[in-house]
Parts: sequence; C-alpha cells; structure tokens
Amino acid sequence: MNARQNPSLTAMGWELLRLGAVAFGGLGATLALLQRGLVDRRQWLQERDIGEALAITKALPGSTGIQVVAYLGWRLRGWPGALLAAAAFIAPAAVLMIVAAAGSLALPDQPWVKGALTGVQISVVGLLAAAMWRLARSEAKGPTLTAVLLASCVLGFFIHALIIVVGAGLVGALFAAGRVGG
Repeated sequence: MNARQNPSLTAMGWELLRLGAVAFGGLGATLALLQRGLVDRRQWLQERDIGEALAITKALPGSTGIQVVAYLGWRLRGWPGALLAAAAFIAPAAVLMIVAAAGSLALPDQPWVKGALTGVQISVVGLLAAAMWRLARSEAKGPTLTAVLLASCVLGFFIHALIIVVGAGLVGALFAAGRVGG
C-alpha cells in the first residue's frame, strides 16, 4: 500500500457503498470500478493491491468480486474494514433484490411481471456465457490448459464440481512440476 493515510471507516464505507450501487457487469467491471474509485480517484491503494487481491481470492470458492472487496477493505482498515467493505458493497444489490422479490411476490399473476422475470433470467444466462467465454480465453493459454478447460466443461455435466476442481489442480501441479524439472 502507498504511504498515504488510510481512510476512516466511514469514508471507506461510503465509497464502497457508492461503488456497489454502480457495480454492474461482473468481475471485470467490478475490478475496473475498484481501480478507478480506490486507486485513481481516492488514491487509498495502489494498482498492485487490486492485482494481489485478485490473485489471492481467485482460487477460493464463492464470489471473487466480493472477496476482492473484502480483501481491499482489510488492507485499508483491518478486519473491521473487511466486514464493512463487503457489507457496504453488497448492500445496494441486496436492497434491489429484496425490492424485486417483493414485487414479483406481490404481483405474481401479472403477465408483465412474468415477462420481465423471463427477460431478466435469459439476459443473465447470456451475460454469464459471455463472462465465461472471456474468462476461458484469458485463462486457457496453451494446449494443455485448453485441454483442461474443455475436459472440465464436458465432465461438468457428469461429475461433481469439487472433483473436477481438485483433479484440475492436480493436473496443473503435475504440469508445473514437469516444467520445473521435478
């Protein structure tokens, strides 16, 4: 982290609440928002802090975006910062989700509500497919990693995800050991 003074919990919380309110588009968009808000605009962190957060959290289960936010909050203000950062960042999305759920429950038989939900559902599938395509292109560098990617995709229809992740980790470890000379 740079030599600047860390923000107060209040300032950090408001900034992450603001960023959470405009965080649409998945992990890439979230990282860009964090870069602009915390590094470029506020200068609370350095670019390498976001890269480090991504590297540490990428292999963990769960939402990488919120894990990155929590890690950055921890870097700025310790454990209270991690908890506040995560809560502030997800609060806008949680409120919107509660309002949407309440609306769909209050008006379940309205054709326009069903149509809106169907439109949202199919757009989310499309956005996830696009995000996965971009992620696959950025991560599967070389024939071995492309083979692991394709095998994981096919096996995902038949085998539990945990088995695939552990197996792919073992393949990666063996591949790396062979390249190092072990």
